Amino acid sequence: MIQSYFGIAHAPFTRPEQQPLLAGQQDILEHLRVHSHQRGFCIVAGSPGTGKTLLRQAFAQSNTHQVCPHITRTLHTYAGTLRILCNSLAIDTKGGDIKCEKQVIEQAHTLHRQGKAIALTIDDAHLMPAQHLRKLRLLLEDTPGNYAIILFAQTELLQNLALAINEDLRSRVTYSALLRPLTPEDITAFILRELDACTLAHSHIDTAAMHLIATSSGGILRHAASLTTASLIQTVRTQARTMTTAHVNTALMQPHWREHDYWIQEPNQPQKT
Repeated sequence: MIQSYFGIAHAPFTRPEQQPLLAGQQDILEHLRVHSHQRGFCIVAGSPGTGKTLLRQAFAQSNTHQVCPHITRTLHTYAGTLRILCNSLAIDTKGGDIKCEKQVIEQAHTLHRQGKAIALTIDDAHLMPAQHLRKLRLLLEDTPGNYAIILFAQTELLQNLALAINEDLRSRVTYSALLRPLTPEDITAFILRELDACTLAHSHIDTAAMHLIATSSGGILRHAASLTTASLIQTVRTQARTMTTAHVNTALMQPHWREHDYWIQEPNQPQKT
């Protein structure tokens, strides 16, 4: 819809290649490359939509000296998590947990002889029970060379690690970083960069509309992308060539953009006809 109307190859924020990192994300990536060789945990925490998955993908793609198995489904039992790890390492998952763990250790020895180490990345790590993290750490402790368990999570994980019962995990964290919401200026730069990537002229979004998107997204990259896309769809529906604040405000009328307080203060009322 957006592509055909504006005559562009692909819609904004849907580029086929890996999105480039922002300056703050690139700095965290450089730290991860160093600290992922220190046998312990690394943590990247932030609110949903701040770029944790993008950073995880960039770490895996740019890492030539480490194998980066990945765990996305963190609500499984430890047995399920262990088999996801085995699948990531191309290991047969038949048999019990002990057999799977043995094969992971053997694969780590093979990789070590090839001059590579394991950097295990886990998405939504705040949903994983602390006991599972302990078991994964103890498993990799039996492997040669250096290893890393890199946790991408919401800030809830940092709160849990601050509990005294989890001190054994927190004491093994070698690096942590917090992805904070961006400023409106950074959000604007992000949107303009994505417009350039799909060859959509900046003039198709007027200055006031851009400012409204940047301030309404709350510094969250995912919100900025979603609101820009929704506003562009409204622009197409009205057969306009330039997005204005009217298009953005129409998108913002959708109920999921309402703040939590709105739903507390506004009881469900019958719709007036």
